[in-house]
Amino acid sequence: MTITYAAARSAPLLRWEEERLLIEGWQERRDSSALERLLLSHARIVYFWARKVTRDRTEQEELVAEGIMGLIKAANVFDLAQRVRFATYAKWWVKNSVITSFARLRSIVEVPASSGTGFDRVDDAQIDQLASQDPTPEEQTIKNATRDELTRHLATALDALDPVDRQILHARCISQPPVSTAELAEELRVGKAKVRQIERRALSRLKCELVNQGVFTSRVH
Repeated sequence: MTITYAAARSAPLLRWEEERLLIEGWQERRDSSALERLLLSHARIVYFWARKVTRDRTEQEELVAEGIMGLIKAANVFDLAQRVRFATYAKWWVKNSVITSFARLRSIVEVPASSGTGFDRVDDAQIDQLASQDPTPEEQTIKNATRDELTRHLATALDALDPVDRQILHARCISQPPVSTAELAEELRVGKAKVRQIERRALSRLKCELVNQGVFTSRVH
């Protein structure tokens, strides 16, 4: 499901009773319209985290897609017996989906300090009803992972890609500073839109290779 930033910003917040009915409709009857309303109302959390970790538009698109999957996972397992708002619970799934996805690629390469992600400039109070900021076990695992092991996994995964995918990922995600989309388009003699398309495809393939290596687990859809 694709939700634009404008749609996420303008979506009305749900009342307690509304969100409970939507979650129940999805969990018990697999009502896709109920899920869509629930996702739309909470997609602002996804954009909050995607924009918090990176300014790169292409990366943001990838992280938004991952964050939406986090929302769906939260809707699948949310316990209606608990007296807690869905936003409080779903925030953890979204945050973890976005940060984990970002860390898979960026924690294994050297990122200059001047290219900071802005983590220290955004107050979580901007999102209503957020839970505490203690790291989740998944986040702690990422922090504790050794750079050498992650680098080895990345090299193996990159070797499994076709040459064009590997070239673009090296240029866009590993080279410092990153090669611009325009420069790659000229070098490959294709349009900039094509470069972005290949980059998204390459990132997806890279993630699949890392899943196969057991670096992280695939997300339940």
